[in-house]
Amino acid sequence: MGILDRIRNKPTDTEERNIQEYQYGSFSITSFFSQDQDITEEQAMKIPAVTSSVELITSSIAQLPVYLYKENEKGEVEKVDDRRVFLINDEPNDLINGHNFKKQMVKDYLFNGGSYTKVERVRNEVTALYNLPIQEISVTKYRQLYRTNAVISITYSNTKLDFQPEELIIVLKDSDDGVTSSGILRNNADTLRLALDEQDYTSGILKNGALPIGVLKATSRLTEKAITSLRNSWETLYGGAKKAGKTIILEEGMDYHPISMKPNEMDLTNSRKNTVSEIARIFNVPESMINSSANKYASNEQNNIYFLQYCISPIITSIESALNKTLLLESEKQEGYYFRFDVSELLRTTEKEKIETTVTAMTKGLTSINEARARLDLPKLDIDYFTWNLGSVFYNPENGDMTIPNMGITIDPNNPQEAVVQAPTPPGQGQQPQQDIKDSQKNEEV
Repeated sequence: MGILDRIRNKPTDTEERNIQEYQYGSFSITSFFSQDQDITEEQAMKIPAVTSSVELITSSIAQLPVYLYKENEKGEVEKVDDRRVFLINDEPNDLINGHNFKKQMVKDYLFNGGSYTKVERVRNEVTALYNLPIQEISVTKYRQLYRTNAVISITYSNTKLDFQPEELIIVLKDSDDGVTSSGILRNNADTLRLALDEQDYTSGILKNGALPIGVLKATSRLTEKAITSLRNSWETLYGGAKKAGKTIILEEGMDYHPISMKPNEMDLTNSRKNTVSEIARIFNVPESMINSSANKYASNEQNNIYFLQYCISPIITSIESALNKTLLLESEKQEGYYFRFDVSELLRTTEKEKIETTVTAMTKGLTSINEARARLDLPKLDIDYFTWNLGSVFYNPENGDMTIPNMGITIDPNNPQEAVVQAPTPPGQGQQPQQDIKDSQKNEEV
């Protein structure tokens, strides 16, 4: 093969890319009873169990503050005062507040599996955060071998804006590409259909049903006009929940036959209870939080712990990862900066439990007296102290010395028989004054 043949057969650098479009606004489910009618996010919120679960999760996370921390090389963590914290917690932009901003982010995450937030910057400084309407977002993915690139677009009033992924805070539930996901509207459509159909059926019985439900039978054939007149008269006299139980009066030649279509005989009540349990499992919420008759835990604290560990924590971790990825500079990531939710508000206990845990931390020397008083919303003392038990042995990992405070001695592990006795320093007294040291030195010289 010659040189020209090799050039002609050389593969090109540009490879064919697989293009896929993913649109969130097209996600909808159809009810069995309401034909050709899509169930949107707003209609799903009409299910009481869904409303309670979504409100519980979104409000719980929205009330939690987000802080920026920095961890140094020694593992010490300090809180950093930064404008990005103010934007997340207080005022993301000119119109919305921090509570509603975080609440909408979590709501989009639950229903659609993802949330997209536009970050406005002036150079490297973040100036504003905007929630993008999930129903108006479409994602175009470009697949090239193992790499996936994407463009996130928003279309409104025939205007289309394109964003690169690095311009947005993208919070995803389950994703294999880092730009798209799916939520309960797609993953749990059957359960939502059942809940809506049960709700519509029960409402239909209460609105249109005559109790007991039955059939009117005539001895002779009725005309269409007579059937319509009879139906209208029957609904006027006996239709609806407010007219249930009235005495039925039939004309000559009419017969009434009740049929077994009562909700209790159809076991509709138990079916709705099971649906509520299924919805609680979908959101991973303790059922006792949306149904008081299903309490499985002995205390409020245990409920909150389960709610935090298995329901709230995965969502919080996903949001934290998205904030770290987009809002932090690469240099800040290397220096140990990170965003973290303060979840202490979710672990509120009774006053007795709160005092007991605070006193235990103080007596064990983990917190000072003023720190303990601050946890109980009490004013600080003028002088702060740590309370330590003198019966403990202090070990110095740098030189291996062991100090026994109540005996005033320090033991060298290499020479355990030679203990150094240290005279205790009276409270309020420090080192010997410098003038006394100089006078002592002069006396020694004389």
